[in-house]
Amino acid sequence: MAENPQQPQQDPALKGVVGLQNMGNTCYANSSLQLLRAVPEWNVFCLREDFETACPDKETKQAKLLLAYQDLIRSMWSAYRPSYVRPMGFLTIVRDLVKGTVYESFGLPRQNDSHEYMVWLLDNFHEALNEKRGVAPLPQPPDESDKPMAEQGADGWAAFTHRNTSPVVDLFFGMMRKTIECQECHAKNYKWETFNVFKIPCKGATFQEWFKSECSVTDLEDRVCEPCQKAGKGRQLAHMYSHIWQLPSSLFVAIRRFESADGRKIQTLCPYDGAPICFGEHFAPESPHPSKEWVYTCRAIADHHGSQYGGHYSAQAAHPVTNSWWWTDDAMTQPSTGPRFGSSNYVLYFRGGRPPPTGDTS
Repeated sequence: MAENPQQPQQDPALKGVVGLQNMGNTCYANSSLQLLRAVPEWNVFCLREDFETACPDKETKQAKLLLAYQDLIRSMWSAYRPSYVRPMGFLTIVRDLVKGTVYESFGLPRQNDSHEYMVWLLDNFHEALNEKRGVAPLPQPPDESDKPMAEQGADGWAAFTHRNTSPVVDLFFGMMRKTIECQECHAKNYKWETFNVFKIPCKGATFQEWFKSECSVTDLEDRVCEPCQKAGKGRQLAHMYSHIWQLPSSLFVAIRRFESADGRKIQTLCPYDGAPICFGEHFAPESPHPSKEWVYTCRAIADHHGSQYGGHYSAQAAHPVTNSWWWTDDAMTQPSTGPRFGSSNYVLYFRGGRPPPTGDTS
């Protein structure tokens, strides 16, 4: 329900520029919802789609969550700044969905993590729309070590989409290749992991180095290596490292600010200036996925202000229609000259696409 503290200006540039009322420590949810609303393709889909028929089973709790989300963003898009929206209906559905689960805190009036909330939202929106809901997993494939790597990657993605097919997967899911290499015989094993939010540590002097650190080498002591065991050599040291295999066009990146060894929040300044960026250098060399060449632009940021013991979330985002930047603090919105990067940045949304042809200045 939209609240209107004063007569709104009917300026088209202010349509949809509205905040969300804090319903009791719900700033983490509000910032996540503002990031999602900055995704143009997701906006169009949710505003136009008939979820009564698009959801394979409209009676599931996940389908009801998606319908409540659709009602929420329709209310937001029908209002003008300085109006704001009370998300009580949506939060009530969230509370019912998480009751009795490990995510029950999302339904309680307490502080939560916006990154974890974003992952949870995307997973549940996907389940509401999943065309392969209930499909049995594929049987464990035989050893495919002799298969070309590009085919192994295609098989890894196919194994995931065999049970997971939805517009959410199309827009927000990517895949990593994790490699475990024995340091005795150099035999390699591969594991394919999908994600809807990509996490990076605060390690390095540049934003690209933060991405590189996520793919760095980790030692695995005393690991069983099948070829070495057959040769009677026992357990060995192995190295585990990661590469990006494919990225989504709508990429959420979470900064690992709450994973320090002493438990404190990492307040390192985000070393990024907002310029268009390509992440191809972090891809597996064998990956043929076109996102290796895509150029990404930051379009929204969720900021966490405070410490590991508590704090507050706000959001800054480019309007998906006018491209003007706005800072949102729960119900309040203020114009901004552009994204601000610093020690508070926590979750960033990048919109990716193919770069323009050489010489194209449009």
